[in-house]
Amino acid sequence: MSGYVKCDRDYDYDRCCKKDYDWKKECGCSKCSKKKDYDVCKPLSPCPQKILLECGTPGGMMMFTSTGQTFTAANVSVDTSCFNKPIIDLQFTSQVNAMLDPTAGLFENTTVITQQQDAEVVLLYELICRRNGGSEITLGSWTFRRFLSGGSLTVPAGTTGFVTDAQDLSTYDTFSFSKCICSSPCPGCIDYFVRVTATTISQDANLVNNANATVSMGQLVAKIQDC
Repeated sequence: MSGYVKCDRDYDYDRCCKKDYDWKKECGCSKCSKKKDYDVCKPLSPCPQKILLECGTPGGMMMFTSTGQTFTAANVSVDTSCFNKPIIDLQFTSQVNAMLDPTAGLFENTTVITQQQDAEVVLLYELICRRNGGSEITLGSWTFRRFLSGGSLTVPAGTTGFVTDAQDLSTYDTFSFSKCICSSPCPGCIDYFVRVTATTISQDANLVNNANATVSMGQLVAKIQDC
């Protein structure tokens, strides 16, 4: 839909209604001898702004099995040199599968009464910016956490293999966040990427992992518009 009112007479008012027309002046058409003979064009909506949409590159899949592991889930590069006062809206989304098994590591004849260890996964998502290959700047951080409390467990003597009658948990989640940035124009590229770090992958008393998490389908999209 046009952002301006169309003149309602039968002669050419198109140029009266264009963006660069000065509405304070009379049209000047041959048929506009009197000011009351024509309509003044009025804007109905703001002038359209330049918009740039960039879809980033997914980072694949990563299974976190120990504390300290890190992984780049997605990245996107943008060039804001053609904008005067760019506003950058970043949208990130990913899938997280967390496995929590407090009974991991319990085998036959190990014990009769066992206290399960708590199982926990904590992932730190960081949004990072780097201009023209320079130093990294952290723009924000978000935390994903899943926890399953342990408890008393009776393990029958002579049981073969792993204990299977205890509580465990598998979750599938969509983890997402957004960030709006008012940036100065930058000649060249700005790289944005999301780094995921496992800050907690729990273990039992025998140092056997009782939790893990898999991050996949990471996607980072940037929308840039002049304010």
